Amino acid sequence: MTLMSLKKFLSPDFNKINKIIKHTLSPEGPVVNNESYELFKSGGKKIRPTFTLLAGKLGDPEKYQQVLNTSAALELIHMATLVHDDIIDDSNLRRGQSTVYYKHGYFQAVNTGNYLLANSIYLVSDIKHHEFHNTFSKAIESIVEGELIQFNQQFDALQTMEDYYRKIYRKTALLIEMSVKLGGYAGNVEQSVLDALIKYGYHIGMSFQIIDDCLDFIGDEKSLGKPKFSDLQNGHYTLPVLLLRDKDDVFKEKLMSYQHNPTLLQELTRRVLESSEIDNAVEISNNHIAEADNAIRNIEEPYRAYFLEISKKLKNRLN
Repeated sequence: MTLMSLKKFLSPDFNKINKIIKHTLSPEGPVVNNESYELFKSGGKKIRPTFTLLAGKLGDPEKYQQVLNTSAALELIHMATLVHDDIIDDSNLRRGQSTVYYKHGYFQAVNTGNYLLANSIYLVSDIKHHEFHNTFSKAIESIVEGELIQFNQQFDALQTMEDYYRKIYRKTALLIEMSVKLGGYAGNVEQSVLDALIKYGYHIGMSFQIIDDCLDFIGDEKSLGKPKFSDLQNGHYTLPVLLLRDKDDVFKEKLMSYQHNPTLLQELTRRVLESSEIDNAVEISNNHIAEADNAIRNIEEPYRAYFLEISKKLKNRLN
């Protein structure tokens, strides 16, 4: 029997999540409500609630409304991080649309992000699980810490690879890992199954961010939803940049001068594109995907097949 696509499999669930978020954000109210709802409507990959839904389906069907609420809450947290990222990056575009920060300024953008975080907490307030709320609050704390680290490491040409991996874990991998874990808690998934899924989520999250790093150089702006080379331009030194820095002293010297000499952007970009470091970063990403797929080798079908479909799509983002 042919397995239906993941999109079709989860379509009824996403229709329910959309209704939950629309009801929660109550559009046609204050500006902050409208902006929050418009950001949600603008799309995105919805990868975090996808993980939550799949993990939750491996648990108790009677707990599935809790899984839906958790999925919606995590999407609101992700949206909040995007709004705050746009402040840090001074971005005027997000998903091809003007950012809240660009349209309404700093304070309205901060309020919008905070509003989204507050609503995410409200959505899961009735869930009764001894580990759920501790994990949920720790996730928010770590994500905010990650935003602060990202801000503090702007234009830091001497940051270590350990600094970089810690940053992308908190920026991206943590929320994917938490999406799996919280979906498992909400659905009362067996611990041994959940442990395998958490490991999968960690490696997929690390791979996802590394691929994003590469796409900033070789992706197209329409798909990215933001200008190319914006990470480097804004002083966020990603894996291809750091790999080249550690091998090329001339590049390292120019990178250290870039903050005070922004005219170096074109040369820095050219050097990265002409090097082999994007390919090397892709190899590191692929190693994470292989680790992720191995972690779920004993997961029940068809859910294992759907997790593997996500891995394959992630790997194909660069093709």
